[in-house]
Amino acid sequence: AATVEESEIIAPSEPFPTYQTYAFQMEIKRGRFSIVRQCREKLSGKTLAAKIIPYWQEDKKTVLLEYQVLRKLHHTNIAQLKGAYISPRHLVLIQEMCVGPELLHSLALRTSYSEVEVRDYLWQILSAIEYLHAHSILHLDLRSENMIITEPNLLKLLDFGNAQFYTQDKVITMDKCTDYVETMAPELLTEQGALPQTDIWSVGITAFIMLSASYPVSSDVACEFLRMTRKGKVKLTRCYAGLSGGAVSFLQSTLCANPWGRPSALECLQSPWLQETGLDNRQQALVTFPTTKLRNFLTEREKKRGLLCSKYGLMIAQ
Repeated sequence: AATVEESEIIAPSEPFPTYQTYAFQMEIKRGRFSIVRQCREKLSGKTLAAKIIPYWQEDKKTVLLEYQVLRKLHHTNIAQLKGAYISPRHLVLIQEMCVGPELLHSLALRTSYSEVEVRDYLWQILSAIEYLHAHSILHLDLRSENMIITEPNLLKLLDFGNAQFYTQDKVITMDKCTDYVETMAPELLTEQGALPQTDIWSVGITAFIMLSASYPVSSDVACEFLRMTRKGKVKLTRCYAGLSGGAVSFLQSTLCANPWGRPSALECLQSPWLQETGLDNRQQALVTFPTTKLRNFLTEREKKRGLLCSKYGLMIAQ
C-alpha cells in the first residue's frame, strides 16, 4: 500500500496548510493509478480525502497536470482541492470528502425513478462541464463512476486524472483509457483527438444509460465500436418507453458521431428539455422506470471492473 511521507508542499496560487496539518487514515478506494485515503485535519477535526498518486520521475509532469487543473476549479458540482504535496515518489491531493453512492448506484437504490430526476442530474453535470470548458479544461473521463451523489442530492464530479488543458491547435489522445471503449467518443479512437464535444458525448452516454440501463452501442472492441458509431448505430429503441420528445432529442444530439454535430455544454443547458417546468414537468414525473434492469446492468459492469482490476493487479476497496 502507498504511504505518505514528509514531502515538499507545492507552491499554490493561495496558501495551503503544512503537511503536519493532516492525519492519514483508512483506505477508501484503489484505482489503476492512485489510492484514496481518508484523512483528518488535525486542528478542526474535519474529514477530507487524500488522493495518493505514485509516479516515476519521467512521469512527473503528466502527474502534476491533475493538480494544475484542480487548483483552478471552484464549482458547487466539483470536488474542491484543499491542499497538495509532492515527494520524490508520490503526489498527494487533499480534497473535500464526498460521501455517497455513485450516480447510477444512487438510482439503483430506489424502486423507481423518473425522467425529471435524470434531467436534474444532467443539469448538474452540464453545469460543471460548462464551467470546465469556459476555463479551457476537458475532463475526458465522465463515467458515472466518477460522479458521487451527496446529501441533499448534490452531484459531485471527481477524478481529474485524465483532464487536459485544451487549445485548438493541440491534439489530445487517450491511449491509456481504451479499457472503457463503450464510453469513449469516436474521435478518441482516431487521429482527431479530444475536443470539448468529447465531454458532451460522455454526458450523452451517461444520459442514455440512465434512460435505458444499457449502452447505446454494444461493443467493447475499439475497431468494431468505431465502425458502429460512424454508421449511427446508436439504438434509441433500447430506451425505456414513455420518454419525452425532449429526452430523445437530447440523446440524438449528444450522441452524434460527428463531434461538430454535438451541442456545447451551454447549448445543452439552454435546450428546451432542460429548461422545461410546469405541466410537462409533472407529466414526466408520472412516467417512472423500475430499477431491476439498472441493477442488472451495474452487476455486469462490476464484473468487468473486477476483471480490469485483476488485469492491473489491483483490489477494489469496499
